[in-house]
Amino acid sequence: EGSATVTLRLLSGAERRLRVEVEDSSSALPRRREPQDDGVSGRGLLLVDMLADAWGVEARGGGKAVWCEFRVDPDG
Repeated sequence: EGSATVTLRLLSGAERRLRVEVEDSSSALPRRREPQDDGVSGRGLLLVDMLADAWGVEARGGGKAVWCEFRVDPDG
């Protein structure tokens, strides 16, 4: 519900990482659910958990940001 802001950032350091953040104004924390076979929801965090190298949730003012990071191979 409502609007969300998506931000992509390339982080440097010992390992380069791509960080994806989705920020919204809801303070309700997301929860991972098991989707129904014929359902159309409940797959977001399941996919993030399976594909990302790390992920989490941060409080932001009255809302939150759900983030995930992917290691970037410098050789392509």
